[in-house]
Amino acid sequence: MNYRGDKRTLGNDNISAPPGTPRKQKRCSSPDRTGAVIRNSKMIMGGVKHKLSENEFQDTPTNKLTEYVREIITKLDTTVKKKTTVGVFGKTGAGKSSLINAILGKTDLLPSGTLCACTSVIIQVGANVNDFFYTAEIEFISKKEWEDELKTLLNVLSEDGEEKDNAIFSTANEKITAMYGEEGVFMTIDDLMKDDNFSEIPEFLRSQTKKITCEKASDLSDQIGCYVQHDDSSPGGCYWPVVKSVTISVPHCKDFLEHILLVDLPGTGDYNKSRDQMWKSKLRECSTVWIVSEINRAGSDKEAWELVSNSVGDMAQGGECSSICFICTKTDDINPQNYMRSSKLKDEDFQIKPEDSQYASKKKTACILHRNAKAKERVKKNFLQQDTIKTHFDCDDDFFSVFTVSSEEFTKEDPILKPEETEIPKLKDLLRTYNNSHTNDMASQYISGALGILSLIQGFKEINAAMVAERSRLHHDLEINLHNALGHLHECCGQICSSLEELLSKGAKESEEKCVETANEVIAPKKDGRGFHRTLTALCKNNGFYRSKTGATDLNSHLATHMLQCINEAFTHFFP
Repeated sequence: MNYRGDKRTLGNDNISAPPGTPRKQKRCSSPDRTGAVIRNSKMIMGGVKHKLSENEFQDTPTNKLTEYVREIITKLDTTVKKKTTVGVFGKTGAGKSSLINAILGKTDLLPSGTLCACTSVIIQVGANVNDFFYTAEIEFISKKEWEDELKTLLNVLSEDGEEKDNAIFSTANEKITAMYGEEGVFMTIDDLMKDDNFSEIPEFLRSQTKKITCEKASDLSDQIGCYVQHDDSSPGGCYWPVVKSVTISVPHCKDFLEHILLVDLPGTGDYNKSRDQMWKSKLRECSTVWIVSEINRAGSDKEAWELVSNSVGDMAQGGECSSICFICTKTDDINPQNYMRSSKLKDEDFQIKPEDSQYASKKKTACILHRNAKAKERVKKNFLQQDTIKTHFDCDDDFFSVFTVSSEEFTKEDPILKPEETEIPKLKDLLRTYNNSHTNDMASQYISGALGILSLIQGFKEINAAMVAERSRLHHDLEINLHNALGHLHECCGQICSSLEELLSKGAKESEEKCVETANEVIAPKKDGRGFHRTLTALCKNNGFYRSKTGATDLNSHLATHMLQCINEAFTHFFP
């Protein structure tokens, strides 16, 4: 079998993309060309595997080689590269659902609007490339996890006086009434855990994933509502407290979402520690992060930047984040007259006249675009002031970008903004770039593996009896060289470990010396003494950590601050 021609065909397609960043890549082939290359490569490797299966060889070494090659080809065909994850952050009401719906071209897919969105469920959106149905896979927490959480919730509801935290109390009450109705807060743990309470979700009891399939996006939205939203008008009919994540697959979006997973992340995690860890774990998988904020708040949205700053360790060290996008939403929500007055603008600044038949729409459009430009400047200026982010990332020109979008204008039948002015197409193109980069990376990996296999076959084919002894000697030399190189690698890793241990010891000593001072900064009572016992009690009950609707308090992280400061620079140097 001579595969020199096949090898040459594969080698001409230089479609590799650098790993890590989806925003910055080398020249990529078109998706159609890349797909053709992969199909051609798989056809070649399929032929190789078939020929190897047909032939039986007398000598054992050849049989071992053919078996090995068949296994490698099978592994090459079945290995699936993890999807590129885009994490979407934003407070409730910031317009995340409308943004994702607009990008997908489905105004009624993700539930939004009047219902109160819950803060526990992670919603993931990807492409359905198998058929034309809308599907949702609902993953539940385990029955044991829910029982443990219920015990915590009931303890919270039993607190009174100084120990009572109103925000956590409200969350606990909301979760129990959502599942069991208003009478649930008066039930015992044994009554709450009876199987009869979960008759509508038998998958939860069986630790199985629930799958919902619909022909229309609106039908799927209706059916998943009780798993992702809280409805005060229907207590006892919502199951989101026991839902871990909901993964939605959408047809007709293969070109920009085939290898992408849009993850609508709850803005601040969850006060329950296990759920908060799940939130952080998903955050670490994000290749890029989209921060969503209403344009009226974008210039001064401290909460958005605090969220990123508090999460930057999870996104950078041990995470995969390589870019951040700040998305200002609801750009069409503007009063032109008030805006022009506050900005000291006049009609002549926009070259419009009152007698113009389209004066009102042109005036509003001009104000929207003017505010968009100003918002981008303010957000970029704010980004330059985020020292915590710049400490962890190489913030070059491609790392941070700002978009000003109007989901409503993009989906209107008679909009005043052009589609490109809503910037929804720009975000869709950005996803398409991510998708193409992922495709090129997969193709590069497959072709590299295929070339390696063909080279191995070709090299083995050319071996004759006279070369066996020489190859045996080379194998022996290679084994020695590898052993020596491994020794050098161990030595290098040992030096790195020693360096990190020395820095950690220094930081640990500093943290220990300043632990009381640090703790006082976190939990020191206010002048009137309010909240001190409540905060202290919550920290003790939750091993130094608790999160309420108003934010998180992590005493452990604060105590480790000096350790992190000592090790950050070296860690980033060793593991960029």
